[in-house]
Amino acid sequence: MFKKAVAVAIILLLFIPAVIDAEEVFEMVKVHRDGIEVVIDGREIYLEERPFIYNDRVYVPIRFVSTALGMDVDWNGGMKTVVINSPDYKFPLAECRPEEGEVFVYGEITDIDYAGYSITIHQHFDDNSIPVKSPLRANRDVVIIQQHNGKRNIHFFQLKTGSTGGFILDSGGMVRGIII
Repeated sequence: MFKKAVAVAIILLLFIPAVIDAEEVFEMVKVHRDGIEVVIDGREIYLEERPFIYNDRVYVPIRFVSTALGMDVDWNGGMKTVVINSPDYKFPLAECRPEEGEVFVYGEITDIDYAGYSITIHQHFDDNSIPVKSPLRANRDVVIIQQHNGKRNIHFFQLKTGSTGGFILDSGGMVRGIII
């Protein structure tokens, strides 16, 4: 009987840090939801997720606001990051400059480390290919062009495994550009 009581006590003690961590992440708040209406260009809009007031500020779902303004919204749950781009957001990507030590490689993305800004690729080879070692580290300001959707720029956090494309590596081996 004593052994069972000790085992239960140890198990309960193991749960205490988890409860403390949960308290640091979650916080109970009181919000006001009554009577908040959203009007865009003179039209009243119905929202599935109702806006609310907290600390004298109105909170409206970001997907709704972005869509209403004609923006594209993407959520990266792993990084807890919302990426919002206007459909006409274009940031040019300079061509690969081999004379400056840059390399252009082809491949398929097999793994992405969003926090570390690195990607692992299965490299595809042609007559001019130079083998590179994965994972490839990307510059924080890497320019990524997604061609199949009207040549628009996307953020690193919007990359997906399985995408095939070209990667421009600068003279230091860092990815400065991606064309998907």
